[in-house]
Parts: sequence; C-alpha cells; structure tokens
Amino acid sequence: AIAKSKRTFQRLELSKEDASEMFSHNPFKMELIAKMEPGTTITAYRDGPFIDLCRGPHVPNSAIIKAMAVTKSSSAYWLSKAENPSLQRVYGISFPDVKLMK
Repeated sequence: AIAKSKRTFQRLELSKEDASEMFSHNPFKMELIAKMEPGTTITAYRDGPFIDLCRGPHVPNSAIIKAMAVTKSSSAYWLSKAENPSLQRVYGISFPDVKLMK
C-alpha cells in the first residue's frame, strides 16, 4: 500500500538551531543534535507529517520499491550503553523488482 501511494521523501537541510526547534519534543534527537558542531548542516527527510534525522539519500518516492524484506529486528540500548533506555531496531532492504528479492 505504501509503495502504490507514491509517497515522496523530501530532503531537508537544517541548521543546528532549526533542528533543535523541530525535534525539541524528542530527547534522543536532541542528544544527537547537541553533539554536533555549530554551523553543521543537519539533514532530515520528510514523508508527509513524519520527519526524521537521516543522512540519506532516499529513493525519490515509494513507487520505486516493488518488494521489501525485514532482515533483522532487535532490542538495542540507546547509544549502546546498558544504563540507557532500550529501543527497537529494525533492519530491512528494498528491491525495484520482486524477482531480485529472491
């Protein structure tokens, strides 16, 4: 359903100040942003109302993806430190053709 909807992924280039304002509600993102040097250009990607920090690049739209597989999922401590919160990590891969996935 997502692939057929041709959702676009928009690259955003943000200043540290703009990124801090945009992600002020997320302590994990704020921690990453705080560690970045002043003057750093921070990249994020938008998919409709969802925006996330990411170096990218992404496919221009979801219609290019014809097949997708989740390759692994696991629990991971934030920044690999056992005293930090545990988060879910999901790995996946996409293909432009179902035949290539097999």
